[in-house]
Amino acid sequence: MKVFLLAMFSAVLCVSCGSEPKTPADELFLSKCSRCHGSQLALEKKKTYEQWLDTIKRMENFGLEISGGERKSIAKYLVEKKKN
Repeated sequence: MKVFLLAMFSAVLCVSCGSEPKTPADELFLSKCSRCHGSQLALEKKKTYEQWLDTIKRMENFGLEISGGERKSIAKYLVEKKKN
């Protein structure tokens, strides 16, 4: 229930600030990476693809539920986001 409420709060906050998710990758990132901390934390970091994979795997120790494909998509998304 806490996870659901946090996800809903994050979605409301995102909509209220005018930064609605624009792509499936945005939505995946926000749904998986904003539950325990703000999305800015990850967006401010510059890491390689492999470093992001390791970071995301480490988050699984804190309760993140994510598939291998989702992990790869988010790592790719974060690397691309930092290039722009």
